[in-house]
Amino acid sequence: MPAVRPRVAVARLPVSDRLLAGVLGPYVEWVPGRTAGEIGVDGRVAGGAVGGGEALPLLVAGDDARALARFAERIFAHARLRTLLAGDWGPRDLIEFHTRHKMQVLAHDPARYREAGRVVAGAGIRPPGAVAGEYAEVFRRALATPATVGKNVNVLQHCLGMLGLDPARRDEALAAIDAYRAGRAPLSRPATLLHRQATGYVRDQTYFAPYPDGLRDALGSLFPDEHPTGERQ
Repeated sequence: MPAVRPRVAVARLPVSDRLLAGVLGPYVEWVPGRTAGEIGVDGRVAGGAVGGGEALPLLVAGDDARALARFAERIFAHARLRTLLAGDWGPRDLIEFHTRHKMQVLAHDPARYREAGRVVAGAGIRPPGAVAGEYAEVFRRALATPATVGKNVNVLQHCLGMLGLDPARRDEALAAIDAYRAGRAPLSRPATLLHRQATGYVRDQTYFAPYPDGLRDALGSLFPDEHPTGERQ
């Protein structure tokens, strides 16, 4: 999947803000906040609450690093979808996108993942514009639903079941997942363990790499014991 650069509308907040300029800034395209309703943007930064609908990611001045990480996860997912739908896409492209984002969306909203799957099934049958609009709406609202420990555990166990690890490595992964579920370890521990041993389908899941490595490392320096998406221990 090609690299993307999210478009973020800035409203009433200088880009010189430390977190934005030092961490997020190098990876996004800033656009004037007043144009947010006129052009395709993937998120918005503002000095306070603004309108725009719950499906549009919003980062407010004063939000902490975890909020920044959740914002980053969503705007990069939005940007990947926007890039796909802006091109000459076909049913196979949408199926591939949906498949690669499966674990990421399941960690947020399993019901909407299934709903999105029904939309994908209509690609090639229904008008492309109708499919694109409906899929985008469901996908974005799915990611607007917060991830939870329980949903992350389900995703991790699902991935583990597809890896075919030897008994010792499987036991190690299960122990890491159980430690995360019990609050004794951050999500990064089982997630990193599984991704290092993953191949093919599991390796390519955006769940394990929701945004560029450089941004992941920068966010990791702010809270090194947590998952890249900002999930609390």
